Amino acid sequence: MRIKSLILENAALCDEVAKVQESISIVKDERRFLLHKLLEYENYSEQSYYRNENLITSNGSRQKIKKRQSFDDSR
Repeated sequence: MRIKSLILENAALCDEVAKVQESISIVKDERRFLLHKLLEYENYSEQSYYRNENLITSNGSRQKIKKRQSFDDSR
């Protein structure tokens, strides 16, 4: 009887491990997707920043854009 109980407990634990591994796999995929999106956004923001940093006016002179002061800079 004890062996049967241990076998059933082992099977239940194996099922639980499989569920947890599946959850980990899903979370890793989601993390990879979000990291990819974040890197795309940062790359886009960086390109936009440098594009706006040195605007060329119609007469050919460079015009600096004033940066916004962040909340932390005001302290």
